[in-house]
Amino acid sequence: MAAEAQPIGSKGWLSYRPELKVLDCTIRDGGLMNNHQFDRDLVRAVIEACAAAGVDYVELGYKTSRALASPAEYGPWKFCDEAVLREVVGDKPAGLKLSVMADADRTDYKTDIVPREQSVLDMVRVAAYIHQIPTAIEMIQDAHDKGYETTVNLMAVSTIRDWELDEALAALAQSPVD
Repeated sequence: MAAEAQPIGSKGWLSYRPELKVLDCTIRDGGLMNNHQFDRDLVRAVIEACAAAGVDYVELGYKTSRALASPAEYGPWKFCDEAVLREVVGDKPAGLKLSVMADADRTDYKTDIVPREQSVLDMVRVAAYIHQIPTAIEMIQDAHDKGYETTVNLMAVSTIRDWELDEALAALAQSPVD
């Protein structure tokens, strides 16, 4: 029988909450520093370390349009092609889910994001600024229809007026975003 999680902190203000998930974005975010030029063995090591640590999701990179970024300049984690993902991921560790970020207006999501059953990915995280919410909702719907879990990353939220944020959140609440 598993022991129940005990609150952390003298007043019990922090405790285990199973509905909260941990997403590691070492490769995706780190790629902003090295043009996504990570060695494949390093990416495998990050995946294995995250699995061993109990991380829920590993975000491997972006699904960026080749019309906006050149593979000659950027490494494979800028595009996350399925062939590269399969080569690196191999047999995905049990319990670990893989994700990519797809920026609104920066990805050819209708073609670059294949149906879930053809992918090693589990989730698509759509990133958008407030003025891109309609596009983000289209992308969320597309990924959802293809079988993926979906999330949204609303960027520069501290610059958004309250009424704009309320309208955006109401629109997103009507979408199939997880």
